[in-house]
Amino acid sequence: YVHGNKRLVPLDSEWVANNKRFRYYNNWFTFGAGIQQNLSYDRKAGFTWGADFNFHLKRQYFQLGTEVSGKAFQSYQNYEFHLGYGMRYEDKDVQVAGFIGPSYSTGVGLVYDTAWTRKYYEPGIYTQFDVIKKVAPDVGLGASIYADWNREQTLAGLRLVLYFSSSYRGKKYYYTD
Repeated sequence: YVHGNKRLVPLDSEWVANNKRFRYYNNWFTFGAGIQQNLSYDRKAGFTWGADFNFHLKRQYFQLGTEVSGKAFQSYQNYEFHLGYGMRYEDKDVQVAGFIGPSYSTGVGLVYDTAWTRKYYEPGIYTQFDVIKKVAPDVGLGASIYADWNREQTLAGLRLVLYFSSSYRGKKYYYTD
């Protein structure tokens, strides 16, 4: 299938490895934990964890996810939810994806630089970039770099993530007549 000067893979295309079938256009899930920097309040790195479900409609990729962050593990001040639109490159060994879209953050902010007691609810903008090294065609390990901007605060972080895709379609059977 050709679109302009670009050759596009048909939506139902598959590839075979070790007698197993895999789909080119597939959905995937990532989750992991790492460090974050609150650029508005703290100058020390904090803890973050997050999860993202990434899906496609035809050739368009979307992301639905969450990110939780705070000063330390189990000391969270920010709960963020996001929806993104993005692009993806994938081959048998690597996946690279980037997304951008709206976010919604809630949590507690500082009061007079002393106590985390003021509640906030803020829309914002979220962006994320993932690099995954596949250990199998549908399982991988990688890094996720993200940033979230809203009126309350600006966060940036790095998570180590596990990757699971829905590309596996079953065994490839060869028939001879």
